[in-house]
Parts: sequence; structure tokens; C-alpha cells
Amino acid sequence: MQNYERVKSDSISAELYTKRKPRKHQAEMQMVVEAFQMLPTPKIETVLDAPCGVGRFSLWMLQQGFDVTAVDLGESAVKLTTELLEDNSLVANVGCQDIFNMQFGEQEFDVSFCFRLLHHFSEEKDQAALVAKLCRVTSGYVIISYISTYSTTTLRRKLRKRISGKAIKQNPISLTQLKTMFSSYNFKHLGSVKRSGLLHSLQLAVFARNG
Repeated sequence: MQNYERVKSDSISAELYTKRKPRKHQAEMQMVVEAFQMLPTPKIETVLDAPCGVGRFSLWMLQQGFDVTAVDLGESAVKLTTELLEDNSLVANVGCQDIFNMQFGEQEFDVSFCFRLLHHFSEEKDQAALVAKLCRVTSGYVIISYISTYSTTTLRRKLRKRISGKAIKQNPISLTQLKTMFSSYNFKHLGSVKRSGLLHSLQLAVFARNG
């Protein structure tokens, strides 16, 4: 699968992710809080965090009282997530799985959360495949991050590619494209969360299963 090598599953990348800049971490956490506020919380019990990275969002979800299952392609990420939860006296079902071949049942989770993965894939067929896998295991809502096509950062990256030929590593997708992909699986768009206007490219989209 094209660009799959960019997914950070090695031990060095996992360790570096635990040292993210506090300001950036807090901004991303706030986005997640706002996205979950769109959901009917009393009806939410089970949440899939895929990929879970080093567990920062799994930790928050558990603190909100959700029953969390966390999976990641990298064994190092799974190890760091488990350690983080244990350090906070919390328990989740944490394991190593490929998100494109998850061993879960149909609509097993009330919510599936997918952060900083979609933009690793440059081909639309790969992006659509990821959406399909998330929708299959979700009965209620999917929260997914994406790189907006309409942001200062994205436009700057495109200009840099045109001038230098340097490839874009964080592949943008339009919300219209994303809506079309989810509508194929009977999901509608509830809303999106932006980090800050047109400056930042990272956004969170919330989708709900119809009926």
C-alpha cells in the first residue's frame, strides 16, 4: 500500500511522540474534546482508538468513563500505551493490529477514533479503504483527522512541491471527498473541528451512522 511506510510504528518514532511540544499536544487534545462533545455521551460506551499511538487519547477516553480498545501497528506504541495506562491505574484492551485487517466484529464499537493516519496515504483508493475498515467496525460514530485542502499550511506545501519537487508528506483531502467516502457506508457528516482557522491544516471530522 503506497505511503504505508510513513506510518510511525518503529520504537524511535514512538518514543519521540511522547515528547511532543506541550502547546501542540494541548491544542490537539482540545480538538478531541470538542469532537466528542458532538456525540450523545450517555449513549456511548465502547470506543476504538486506532491507531492509538502512545496512548494519550486512550488515556483521556478512559478518564471520561469509556470502555476503550486501543490498537496500533507498532509493538513499541502498544508497549508505551500499556505503560501509560498502568501508570495512571487504568485498564484497556490494548493490542497490536493492522487497521486494514482488524480482528473485530461488524459494528462492534459505538465510536471509532482515528487520529493522524489518513494523511499518510496519497492514493484515494487507500484513503477509501481506511474509511471502509473504520465504518465496518462502528455502530455509531467515526471521528477521523484529516489534512484540509484549504489551509495556509497546505497551500505552502503545494507551492514548495511545485518549486522544489519535494513530495508532500501530509496528503490533504477535501471534506467533500471525505463525505462521499463515508456516505457509501451510510454515514453522514455531523461537523468538523479546526485547530485555528486557515492557518493549521489538521482537522477532525465527525460522522454518524444513519439509522
